[in-house]
Amino acid sequence: MDNIFENHPTNGRRLLTLAMIVKDAGQFLAPLLESAAPWVDEMVIADTGSSDDTRDIVRDAGAVLLEIPWENDFAAARNAVLDEVQGRWVLCLDADERLSHGGWRTLLDWVSRQDGLAPAAARIHTRNYLRGMYSRRGWRPVPQPDPHALTGDWPPAPGFTPTAKIRLFPGRRDIRFAGAVHETVEASVEAAGLDIVNLDVPIHHFGTLNADAAKMEFYLRLARQKTAQEPRNAAGWAELADCAIQLGRLDEALAAIDRALILEPSHPDRRLTAGWLLLESGRMDQADAQLASVAGSGCADDGQLAEACHLRAQIALRQGKHDVAGRLLAVALHLFPNNGHFHNTLGVWHLTAARGDRAQAALERACQLLPGVAEPWLNLGRLYAAAGRSEVARHHLQQALALDPGCGKASTALAEMEADTEAAV
Repeated sequence: MDNIFENHPTNGRRLLTLAMIVKDAGQFLAPLLESAAPWVDEMVIADTGSSDDTRDIVRDAGAVLLEIPWENDFAAARNAVLDEVQGRWVLCLDADERLSHGGWRTLLDWVSRQDGLAPAAARIHTRNYLRGMYSRRGWRPVPQPDPHALTGDWPPAPGFTPTAKIRLFPGRRDIRFAGAVHETVEASVEAAGLDIVNLDVPIHHFGTLNADAAKMEFYLRLARQKTAQEPRNAAGWAELADCAIQLGRLDEALAAIDRALILEPSHPDRRLTAGWLLLESGRMDQADAQLASVAGSGCADDGQLAEACHLRAQIALRQGKHDVAGRLLAVALHLFPNNGHFHNTLGVWHLTAARGDRAQAALERACQLLPGVAEPWLNLGRLYAAAGRSEVARHHLQQALALDPGCGKASTALAEMEADTEAAV
């Protein structure tokens, strides 16, 4: 492909710069730079100490290579790159991210039309791909057909969690990153009085497909550092909570999300996080109060409302409030009828009322929607065991263990079945 900029006059200054920081960028960097090169006028990339062939990949792609020392500060590293860019517009990506051909076209068309308009920056959504269906709060399936699909083996995972932040902004000296981790330009864009528009150009992020405990520990340390430096930054406390959740440190996560809510009480997503954490810790009444406030926030979307209803239904079931749980589940399923976790809870709800056929139908639907999740198989195993269908029950419980070898409830149920069999003999 010829360089697209031949059709976009730059008035003596380059139009669009791709700005990146990298370290040991691995398998993703070369395809990203190859796909970006026809669309950008310049690539400026800082290496912060790679031990692999990252620097060679950058040079081979024709990018400007900066070598800067790593000082445990992502914002400082990105700002070092911004100091060197020549483009009138700057796009920031990471090595494990890509844009589709159509996404590049939309992005370039947008920046080429901005001359003479009020200064603006663009917020872009990122698809953080995950292997497990509904494996994290906020998960959504890849749309079919996908207008933003890349070429080749697609999709890379059944779904993703979305995030959004400003990725595209004018190449101005007053637009700079802030934050040692989860760094953003939002504060400087707001201070500069720029309009913020949302571009329908999803960024495909593949780094979340492979968990890296050491990397998560590193991010947790930086998040702690950020909250110590900026104790009144609500987003920083929310980022700390997310890092702690990924490492299973729920007490630290709850303390952090509480601080975020003190600073910004009406944030629906953070209230959902707080409600879920309280539910996990067994503090049912507090969890229900947090989740009930999501609907009252006035800014929750359908996904957040559905999730709040589902979590409240689980609380109601544990508290023996069968009718309340049913009403809440009806709302959640009305909003998202193909959510496997909602069907799993619906099956449990029917089980508590001894509606075996309806429970079976709901749980089988959950198994179809959640092929990699153990819980619906566990619940079906319990249902068949209670109905005296031992072989079918054993099959489902063994499948639950195959999906989750640490599923203690499935192991216990199988052991109980074996003990009953031996006693009968």
